[in-house]
Amino acid sequence: MQPTILSQNEAGTVYLVDLPTSIQNGQDALHALKSSEPLESPYPSTEPKGANRVAALAAISLNERSYHESVQERISLALAEIRTCLHATGQCGIWCYPRRALITHAAPELSKSNSPSATPVILSTTELRTQFSSFRDLSGSVVCNLRSAAAIVAVTSHGDFVIPPRSTFILASLEHGLPALLLAREYFLRHCPDFDLILMDPPWSNRSVRHSGAYRTQEDQVQDPFDQALRIVKRLCAPQGWVTVWITNKSSIRAMVLETLQAMDLRLQEEWFWIKTTIHGEPVTQLDGVWRRPYEILLLFQRGASSEKTKRRIIAAVPDVHSRKPCLKMLLQELLPPEYRALELFARSLTAGWWSWGDEVLKFQHESQWAYSFSELSGESPL
Repeated sequence: MQPTILSQNEAGTVYLVDLPTSIQNGQDALHALKSSEPLESPYPSTEPKGANRVAALAAISLNERSYHESVQERISLALAEIRTCLHATGQCGIWCYPRRALITHAAPELSKSNSPSATPVILSTTELRTQFSSFRDLSGSVVCNLRSAAAIVAVTSHGDFVIPPRSTFILASLEHGLPALLLAREYFLRHCPDFDLILMDPPWSNRSVRHSGAYRTQEDQVQDPFDQALRIVKRLCAPQGWVTVWITNKSSIRAMVLETLQAMDLRLQEEWFWIKTTIHGEPVTQLDGVWRRPYEILLLFQRGASSEKTKRRIIAAVPDVHSRKPCLKMLLQELLPPEYRALELFARSLTAGWWSWGDEVLKFQHESQWAYSFSELSGESPL
């Protein structure tokens, strides 16, 4: 396997990672994830200029402007540090690996079913493929791959889905999946501890997401998805567990998440910024943009921790297919105990050894998203 991290500083605060490789390595995959062409130059600017920019800035609170100015300064320094490091190590300056397996089909839309929860499903430990007649056989159940190798879930008329080693998933909304999880714990995880890590990427209301129609946002759902996630955190987060939340760049979202989680005895310990760059290390949009910022924010909280100074890290990566984020398993597990348990909410892909839960949890596991042969998967020894 190629390393996920192409460059990092000694302090462990600045990283350059390859996004497709981070997902492959997070799934212990020996096969390649299909990707989009890496961006060679920034997107054309749609930012306001002159008096329009002044007016747009005036509409933003002083606190929010100050916060983003400090973030942007930190990102600028980090990008310069990465560039210096790449030149010092004799690398060619390209900020990602070559993407040889290019995607030709969008990830399929999965049939959504709110079927009653069923008995947990254990995939075959002796055969590579487990066949299902429809998604109804999977929806609302906890599905486990106990193999130390990848497995295939074959769904009639929908194709194959690659399931990473020792992974577990729930194909359901948070509301409809909770009974399945509790039932699974009763059946065969009676003595299972709570999760040391709960990672979530809630579908916040967002103008660009609404326009793209990529996935349902907060406004599209009867119950607030973040509220649903909080109920799961209260039930399943370990006493010293971590809760990590991807947020938008809106200050109101950040303030709400901070206030809500602090009231649950979860203290902000770290704040990570994913800066999206071209293959030459330029931000994909204007760094100090008003309408669109080229970075996303991950807030990291720990239950029962003291409120010390927040550590901030910058993670640069050339973006890939829309709505794919880098898999940060290799960095997150540094914060966790050796035999940790992790759960991802609102997941759109799977991670080896983790639980993943969401009504699009198999979206990026479909055969159209991977370049693999059955002989490759068969060569990965089962238990």
